[in-house]
Amino acid sequence: MKSEQISFVVYYEKKEQYGVLGRIKVEVCINCDSAQNVEDSVAAAYAGGAATVELCSAMHFDGLTPSNEQIIAARSAFRDRPGLLAMIRPRQGDFSYCQEEITAMQRQIEAAAAAGANGVVFGALQENDRCLALDVCRQLIQTSQAHQLQPCFHRAFDATPDPLVTLDQLIDLRVERVLTSGVAWGHQGTAAEGIDRLKQIIERARGEIEVVIGGGIKPTNVAGILQKLPVDSGPISVHAFSGVQENGETTERAVRSLVDAVHK
Repeated sequence: MKSEQISFVVYYEKKEQYGVLGRIKVEVCINCDSAQNVEDSVAAAYAGGAATVELCSAMHFDGLTPSNEQIIAARSAFRDRPGLLAMIRPRQGDFSYCQEEITAMQRQIEAAAAAGANGVVFGALQENDRCLALDVCRQLIQTSQAHQLQPCFHRAFDATPDPLVTLDQLIDLRVERVLTSGVAWGHQGTAAEGIDRLKQIIERARGEIEVVIGGGIKPTNVAGILQKLPVDSGPISVHAFSGVQENGETTERAVRSLVDAVHK
């Protein structure tokens, strides 16, 4: 395992320290297909103090798997900082996948590792009831762990009928992070409207999985959102996309503004 990946894993194992340190990290979502060069946008996130970045292509489809070249460019820009995550989603639409698509996702995970990613972000649900597709998730987690990648679950979590049950299942599967807005998938609203469910999720997590709060996060609202949540209960991050952009581009100033708002 690479040294930066070891430090990344150890960071998450020290869960008992979070209440003392009050350490909430900032994650920046990068649209690899935007007019802004991938290396420039990731470099801005790095300089602004982002702890992690999530690389996505096709954000107009809510994010798909980035290319190997984009991951390589991002790795260079994020230097030796652990926390480079790649979306693994082969197509737009729902989160129910056939075996051919699952195999493609496994290959994408392997490619992300070879390109320098530290973790991958995926989700898989059953077609009939949108509950967690346990067997598929196990396959993707095993592939991730075989390549020393941190397995993370994306906002397919918010599409499940009972997020608290889903959370317990993800913990049992040893998924390390889950992204949620606290608002049901397909419904309008940001994390500010999902406070009640976010409280339940963080309390249910019991520090055993990192809760990544996304959905309309920006410097002007993040403090108010965090003040309403039990942030000392375990590892928490905030995830921002447009909230750290200026004129459609990720900027160091906007990222730094969010980091400062979180840590003040």
